[in-house]
Amino acid sequence: MDTILYLGGLILFFLVWVKVKGLEYVIVHQRWIFVCLFLLPLSVIFDIYYYVRAWIVFKMCSAPKLHDERVKDIQRQVCEWKNQGGKTYMCTGRPGWLTVSLRVGKYKKTHKNIMINLMDILEVDTKRQVVRVEPLVNMGQVTALLNSIGWTLPVVPELDDLTVGGLIMGTGIESSSHIYGLFQHICMAY
Repeated sequence: MDTILYLGGLILFFLVWVKVKGLEYVIVHQRWIFVCLFLLPLSVIFDIYYYVRAWIVFKMCSAPKLHDERVKDIQRQVCEWKNQGGKTYMCTGRPGWLTVSLRVGKYKKTHKNIMINLMDILEVDTKRQVVRVEPLVNMGQVTALLNSIGWTLPVVPELDDLTVGGLIMGTGIESSSHIYGLFQHICMAY
């Protein structure tokens, strides 16, 4: 009971302090409060959701069945852009909060956003030792899956949030191997 009263008193004190100082002041000057009480718990929930989602999709083998439909949807969006005259540039419709970069992609407001929902592991071929993935699969997904079967990639980037497509297009300079090279050098096709 004392703990509940103590926490209630702290929350009440915090709310009064925010009311007096203003929310903007608290977020700018006392950023740790916002990060610890809001962003970190939200980040953990987000990671758990995507981990469970990826596990269910892989176990149900639904990703390979949906892959062709997803690619056709992307093709439809590109054809639609082309039929409208193609006067603007194209870019991915991936929101900025899902990227690793701190840069704000202002260009997304003026470009044609193509929604790409390709974020699943399609198959693991144990005979050929090949993992077939979609471009938005992140290293956390690949590493978790391969660790469960006793495998690892020859080049493992340190950040779990980096995507396969991003590593290939960004030349994967986050990690390299003196034997296997950069990340794109271990890829069979893309």
